[in-house]
Amino acid sequence: MTQSKQETKGVVFDTLNDIVNSNRRIHRISSMLLDHFLMCVLIIPPAIILTIISENIGLKLNDGMGFFVFFLIVFIYLNKDFFKGKSPAKRILGYQVINLKTESPATELQCFVRNLTICIAWPLEVVVGFINPKRRIGDFIANTKVVKSEKEKLKSIWTDLKNTRLKINFIGILIFGGIYFYALSLILPI
Repeated sequence: MTQSKQETKGVVFDTLNDIVNSNRRIHRISSMLLDHFLMCVLIIPPAIILTIISENIGLKLNDGMGFFVFFLIVFIYLNKDFFKGKSPAKRILGYQVINLKTESPATELQCFVRNLTICIAWPLEVVVGFINPKRRIGDFIANTKVVKSEKEKLKSIWTDLKNTRLKINFIGILIFGGIYFYALSLILPI
């Protein structure tokens, strides 16, 4: 019985894999959804744990600190493509964000700018990504596109993180991100 369960699990996985890989649009949308899922799983539990710990040791999150924690969570989400233009899902499924003109990996700033539209138009981004698998709204703004690339294991992110040096792009992203989220906080009731 265990063997038939393994075979069934393999058949279901293989069937889903065939469906996803047979259609570029579905493959690209599955990449977007997998990214969203992975980023939520990687970011939200630590934020909840941090909040619980801080409340238990007597640190109360006032509005400013709460905004900072929210900003940090979304900032990490928006920079999911930071290393070599590959988010966790792009590494697993074999995609990369590249500069449209040079066809080299997109810069950190380009990746950040292309993801800014997610905060205000995520469902629309999915629709545009389905219609045009290579470019969504953020890609038109950042002058980037998504191309097939070599598949990588998730742990390759740690290698990239260890090899990263602080660049002026990162400081610019922090400043621009702070201004962007401050402006959003004035517009949207949080």
